[in-house]
Amino acid sequence: MKYVKLFGVAALAAAAVMALFGVGTASATALCSTTADPCPAGQKWPANTVVDFSIPPEASIVLKDTGGNELGRCGISTLKGKITNAGSATDTVTWPVEETTWGKCTFTTTTVTLGKLEIHKIAGTSTGTVTADSAIEWTTTTGAFGSCFYGVAAGSDLGTITEGSGTGVTFHVNAVVTRFGSNFLCPSTTRMTGTYVLTSPSGTTFSVSSS
Repeated sequence: MKYVKLFGVAALAAAAVMALFGVGTASATALCSTTADPCPAGQKWPANTVVDFSIPPEASIVLKDTGGNELGRCGISTLKGKITNAGSATDTVTWPVEETTWGKCTFTTTTVTLGKLEIHKIAGTSTGTVTADSAIEWTTTTGAFGSCFYGVAAGSDLGTITEGSGTGVTFHVNAVVTRFGSNFLCPSTTRMTGTYVLTSPSGTTFSVSSS
């Protein structure tokens, strides 16, 4: 059966997202508006800062099976939420995803559980890895095969966020997602890849600091 056309990007997570990655450890972090470690006083992104990532016009979030066959894609996707703390030497920045959008998808994609993300500094850099702080789940509805439910569990790697300013800040998603529904026509695991850019806040540096 051609499950290769089963879903349209179950995208997220990520925000949903979200491997989405890495090589970092789950250490305390802060987001800084200048490239410095530790972050100078008054330069930390404060709690309740709205963070909004979107796919640029020429890009897509892509879902592939373990053999590398493309299952589907979405040409529009956003992840939006407010960070809940400024981070410190003992606290990690947490980013609950409060809103997601999906569009231009192979099949209709709907977020079921928004979840929360954590950002961890990669030692020796101003880049951070992203992990799921709580489960993220979504569904893709197909005409022939019904709904395919996918998600990532708490603690899953979702990708990396690179240092930059404005849309120069990139969230590279590279995540293994797992089927949590009972539809056996859907592959049990798939890989999601794609790149988001920061659309809000604009005009400020995004740098991951240890505190």
